[in-house]
Amino acid sequence: MQESTIAGIFVEMLIAGAAQQGIDVDNILLKHGISRLSVKNSSHRVPVENFAYVAVDLMQAMDDEFLGLTSTRQPLGSFNMMCRASISTKTIKHSVQRCANFWNLFNNTFRHEVLISGGRIHYHLNRLPDGTLLNNYGIESLLSSIHRFHCWLGGQFIPLLSVSLDYAEPDYSEAYKPLFYGAPIRYQQAQAGIEFEARYGNLDIIQTADTLDRYLEGQNLSLLNQPKRYRAFSDQVRRWLEKCIQQGRQAPGLADAAKHFQLSQQVLHRRLRAENSSFKELKMQTRRDLAINLLFSDRYRIDEIANRTGFSEPSAFIRAFKTWTGETPLQYRQKNAL
Repeated sequence: MQESTIAGIFVEMLIAGAAQQGIDVDNILLKHGISRLSVKNSSHRVPVENFAYVAVDLMQAMDDEFLGLTSTRQPLGSFNMMCRASISTKTIKHSVQRCANFWNLFNNTFRHEVLISGGRIHYHLNRLPDGTLLNNYGIESLLSSIHRFHCWLGGQFIPLLSVSLDYAEPDYSEAYKPLFYGAPIRYQQAQAGIEFEARYGNLDIIQTADTLDRYLEGQNLSLLNQPKRYRAFSDQVRRWLEKCIQQGRQAPGLADAAKHFQLSQQVLHRRLRAENSSFKELKMQTRRDLAINLLFSDRYRIDEIANRTGFSEPSAFIRAFKTWTGETPLQYRQKNAL
């Protein structure tokens, strides 16, 4: 698998605020395998994971999630609280508005504004009269994180119709393509912002407090390394199926899943189909993978594994397992015995 990387110019902008405050940025960079000299090369790229770790260390060193780039310090935990405030809403439209309202509480550099008109949702960053910004990364990262977080909340990619930036096109503008997933960018606009079709505002929030906890564990990597096409909802259904089966509740059906996720069966089916999946497929994969995991241990007999993975009869389990792997459970266990 190809390693995800980010343009070195972003490292320079990332560390600018810390360097201005006298933080030993060279030591932090070297700790994560990055040379300050190398990133000055316009063609140099840095692994996304290393970039994320540098960002975390800088935030902690300054107790500032905005990395010393904005007018005032943004206390650690702000993004976490914004996420928790937003996830309790019903739809993306309401979440985007709550996100803007949350950031406006801090009166830090920008006034966040959400407008819905002409079939589009506009998220604007208006610079406050007394607001100062050390470099453009403050805008780029803020807009990107707002977009990516709401894609995750709704469980599907939300295409951006355009990105507006209130400054001249920089030399590194090609680096914006992966940052904004190839969306068209307009420069020297009156205000910075993003816009997308209003119909995406009607997407239900499918994430939960549990999935948010996992998301926030890797906050920087989650935002930086988020693919354009991902399977947030199907993964959520898969985890729920695993939990049900492991708790001995047999293998739940589509109606059970719809009730749990508070969706109609038709909506649940469409959500999974949008991620090239289906409930039947997820259920099969979950039972198969749990069965294989149990077969690697001599702790359970074949009939016990059949019961634990939701089969009423061992013979039905054996037939299904042979369909999955081409072997009976006993053959598979013997073949993979240590």
